[in-house]
This record gives sequence, C-alpha cells and structure tokens, in this order.
Amino acid sequence: MTYILFLGFPRMPSATNQQDGDGMYKVVLVDDEELELLGIQKLVPWKELQMEVMAACPDGFTALKYLEENEADLLVSDIRMPIMSGLELASKAQKLHPGLKLLFVSGYEDFQYAKQALSMQASGYILKPVNDNEMIGALQAVRAALDEENGQKTRERSIQESMVYLKNELLERCLEGTPDCDTAITLIEQFNLGPHTGSLRAAVMELEEPDWRSLPYGNADRPDDQSARLFDAVSQLCQSSGIGMYCKLSPRRLAVVLEESAEPSRLQRIMEEMNERYAVTLTTGLGREVQSLDDLHRSYTEACKALSMKMFQGKGKLIAYSEARAEAQDSALNIESTVDSLLVAMSGYDLVGIVDRMEELFQQVKNIENPSAVRNYSLFVISRLDTYLNGLNESLFSLTQKEGQTMDRLFQFETIDDIHSWLRRRIFEISEHLHNKKRRKNMKLIGQIQRYIDERLGDSLSLKEVAQAFSFSPNYLGHLFKEETGELFSDYMNRQRMELAKRLLSDTSMKVYEVADRVGASTLAYFSKQFKDYTGLTPGEYRKQL
Repeated sequence: MTYILFLGFPRMPSATNQQDGDGMYKVVLVDDEELELLGIQKLVPWKELQMEVMAACPDGFTALKYLEENEADLLVSDIRMPIMSGLELASKAQKLHPGLKLLFVSGYEDFQYAKQALSMQASGYILKPVNDNEMIGALQAVRAALDEENGQKTRERSIQESMVYLKNELLERCLEGTPDCDTAITLIEQFNLGPHTGSLRAAVMELEEPDWRSLPYGNADRPDDQSARLFDAVSQLCQSSGIGMYCKLSPRRLAVVLEESAEPSRLQRIMEEMNERYAVTLTTGLGREVQSLDDLHRSYTEACKALSMKMFQGKGKLIAYSEARAEAQDSALNIESTVDSLLVAMSGYDLVGIVDRMEELFQQVKNIENPSAVRNYSLFVISRLDTYLNGLNESLFSLTQKEGQTMDRLFQFETIDDIHSWLRRRIFEISEHLHNKKRRKNMKLIGQIQRYIDERLGDSLSLKEVAQAFSFSPNYLGHLFKEETGELFSDYMNRQRMELAKRLLSDTSMKVYEVADRVGASTLAYFSKQFKDYTGLTPGEYRKQL
C-alpha cells in the first residue's frame, strides 16, 4: 500500500496575483485511498495558495462525472487506481478542459509512469511519501502558471476590446467624412482593420421597435428594451456572413461595409435570420459602390437616405439608393427632422411651435397619393410618437383611449389631409396632458419647498441653502419657483416673514425685538424698515392700530 506522510506544511504568504472572480483556483482531488485523499484535502494550505478544493473523488469515474458538469483549473490525481488510472482520467479531462493543469502523486514503484505523465505536459510528478516542501513548490508553480495564463488572457482581451473600439471609431469617421478621415484611413491600413481599396458599399441596418399594433390598446407596459442583446446578435451574424467591417452608430443602428465580393443578399439573409430567431424586424438602407475608403462617406449618406424611405415603402425591407428617387429621399430625411422637432414642441407645450411644425410637415407630404405609402407614413409617424412618449413614461394607447379614440381609426384614413387632421388634435391633447402633469408635479414640489421655508422663517435662510436641501441648483430652483408661483423666491420669503410678524405683534406680551428675532431679522432697525415697507406702518404703529 502506498502512503503519504504530512509533516505539517509551512504557512504561505498571500498571493499577489489572483484569478478573476473570487480569486481562487478550482482544484479536483482524486485518490482511491480514503486516508490519503482526506490528508491532501485537509492538510494542504489551499486557501493560502489561492486554491479551493471543489471535489475530492475516490475514483476516476466520479472525478470525470464532476468535470463533465463543472469547471476546474487543476487536477491532482494518484496515477495507479483500479479500472480507470490517473493517466486515463487526465487524458479525458484535458479533452473536456484543454487548459486544465495536471499534478500527479504516486509511489516509487510507479515511477515508470513519470515519462508518460510528462508527455501530457503535467505540471508536476510528486512521489510518495510526499515531502511538504516539494508539494508546496509544485502547487506554487501551478499557481504561477495559472496567474501568467490569466494575465495573458486579460491582456489579450483588453487588446481585443481596444481594437474593436478603435475599429468602430475609425470606421465611423470614414462613414461621416470627418476632417481627420485621412488619419483614420491610415490607421485602418496600419492595423489591418479592413479593406481600404476596391469596390466598397455602405449599408445602414436599423432595428425596429416591436410591432406596437400587436399590443392591447391602453396597455402602458411595453416589453423591456433588448436592443443591446439584439445588436450583439446582428453583429455575430455579420461576422458569420463574412462581413468584417461594421460599427455601432446608435443603440438601434449598425453601419456595415460590403467588400467587393460581398453581395447585398447577405444583408437580406441577416434580416431574415433575425426575424426567424428573435421575431424582430430589420430595415436596411444600401448606398452605391465606391472605390476607396476616401469616398465611403458618399455611399453612407446614400444609405441613410435610402433607409429614410421606409416611411413610404414599409419596414423590414432592403432599400437601395436610387438617383431617380433622390428628391423623395431628401424629403424623407427632412420629414424625420420635422417630426422630431414637432415632438419636442409637443413635450414643451409650445403651441405655436406645434402649429408651425405641423404646417411644415403637411407641406412636405401633401402630395402623397398612393394608399400604401399613406399607410406606411402613418405607421412611421405613430411609431415615432409612441417611442417618444415611452421615453416620458407615457403610452400613446392609454392617452388616446382616455379621449375615446382607438388606433384602428388611423388606418381607415386614405389621404394625408385626414391623417394630419387627426394627428393635430391628438398632438394638442397630448401636449396639454403632459403640461398639466408637469405642473402638478412641479406644484407638489413647490408646496414642499414652501412648507420647508415656512417652518424656518426664524432662520437666516437663503435660496442656496433651500436649493441644496432639495438637490437643485439655486438658479434652477429660483426659475422654477418664479415660473410656478409668479413670485420671486426672496419676495415670497419676505412676505411670509412679514405676515408672521403681523400675527406675532397681535400678541402684546411679546416685545418688538422678540418678534424681530422670531422672523429672522438681523437687527431691530432692519426689521422695522422691512415691516414699514411691507405694511406702510412701523411695528409700534401697527400694534397701536390693533
């Protein structure tokens, strides 16, 4: 029988380099001798070695089953065990975990296995009876190797993330044609981040919101925004389709560069795949071919113009730029901008701005006659309005229901005039609702501020101190107070102090100087002046009049 002799391991200094996460490397022990297994598990200072025994197994089969279901960093195993030897276990384990470190423990009579163990790149081979220094040294060597590997992985991951960021930033500069575009192109060539000559074509893929028509009317609860997860899925599909150059423009927009050999049909397949896997819709605008990165911004501009045509052609399509439709595409971009300005005017209760933007919008789309285009335009405007209201924690459906409307009505319209007549009324109603809601919220806040002031009229209170108490800047609080009450903060405080002084002066048991102190006046003379300015009488005259 083989045996292990532990003489007491020395105390270890703490490791300076730790594994990510909890800092402990995971160890699996295997030995068919129960006492030996228990001895290694209990007497080795695992914690001080930054290691943790996750499983102590009596045979190779138990260890293999554990490794099939769990991660591990180090396998410490006896070589000679019945049925499945330590070498067989190690071979199978390394197939499950290619980076797994191996440390074998065995007797002198099994030394012939050492050569085979070393051929498996084992980190150590310790003979029984175990020498404590030898065991500690072997485990320290394993930990140092794991630290180095983890450090290398961290460095590689950091470099990879930096390169992704750099690639995204440089490509975005090329697409937008910024003044430093030449520098960006030089860096793309230097770091081999993508092709810089040959036929190139820009496309912009936009992830659409969930189809709001499938939601119950009046249901203010929208599905959680999964745009980040879906964006990653689109990126992975681009990579698997052989599209190496792409960059994130916004949470819902991805710019893609097709190389000479890449057909637009790849984009169509990505769109179909996203719809099948995640039930989401992608709309893609496609620019024309250019011959270098220097000209890529022209193709990108065309792709953006083509994408804007979805409001007339519908979502979920691959829309290529066409010179024949250049004027319509420019108009679509202007419409998007006008709709955005209209929504800002709506949320700010700018009634004149609403009228102006509606008139501007009407002039841009008044000539649409195709019923299909009218319907798609309706979808575009309402989707944009619903998304905007979502950001304000409001629901278009619940707001229109309150007014006795239904969204089905919108799709019965056949002309742009009908849509704008309906939309104008809804915009005014929603704007008033938002304004009243804001006023109610602000008035509640102003009420709290007024109570705060009234409770401290005897203190030397300033606008700055009150603003700090409510986590506002003094300028903002002063503006808000004046806007909601029609009165300056200082005027309100002075009025409240003088009204309090009038009530206190009616109590003849209080001296005038005591009243001055109760209302926060710094001196009796200053109080008398303030009181006379407010009432036209000195405090003494006011009391006599009472």
